[in-house]
Amino acid sequence: MTELSLSIDGPTASGKSTLATALARELGLAFLDTGLTYRSLAFALDHESAGTLAADLGSLLVHRPEVYARDGRGVPLQRHVILFRGQDITDRIHHASLDGNLRAVAQNPACRAAILELHRSIAEKHQKIVAVGRDVATSLLTGASLHVYLTASESVRGERRRAQYRNNPDRSIKVGPATALDLENRDAIRALPNSLDLDSTYLPVDAVRRATLRELGKYAA
Repeated sequence: MTELSLSIDGPTASGKSTLATALARELGLAFLDTGLTYRSLAFALDHESAGTLAADLGSLLVHRPEVYARDGRGVPLQRHVILFRGQDITDRIHHASLDGNLRAVAQNPACRAAILELHRSIAEKHQKIVAVGRDVATSLLTGASLHVYLTASESVRGERRRAQYRNNPDRSIKVGPATALDLENRDAIRALPNSLDLDSTYLPVDAVRRATLRELGKYAA
């Protein structure tokens, strides 16, 4: 049974992974970045059909989330690892050339259903977990201790992404306005009693972390 779980949703480059990493280090959580699975299928789509991926995802793909112990050091016991057909592709899934495949995966209902099933199997293995990505509050961790919707202005998100990958020109830096799905998810999360809607445009990273921990304390006490 899950003891502590958090979902973090929001548009691209709103600070979701930064917040999740900070919380995982401090609270000793597993950190599941659902977007990595989507990018992994985007990579795999160059090697397998979407139908094969959707039907056999459990045997073709392994996603090991980052895992931290609450020991005060913030050193992961296990880092994110993605295996496709037994081969480590962790460092090969972020190239900007995969963005077209990524859209195809995201728009394929069978692929999305297979990914959700994989994520559920991962979440079930961890009693303490934070999951990041679109729909995590409404599909994956519906019973989370706290649901966070994190946003920021488009210009700030764009600058964050450019700064993040300034020395890695192959990484995708595309940032756009909040999508219709982003807004739909935000409304759904706002309707939940154990939720936090946070605009990080003018907030430093530590302020976002502290605000989340304060809100989490109300529901985890």
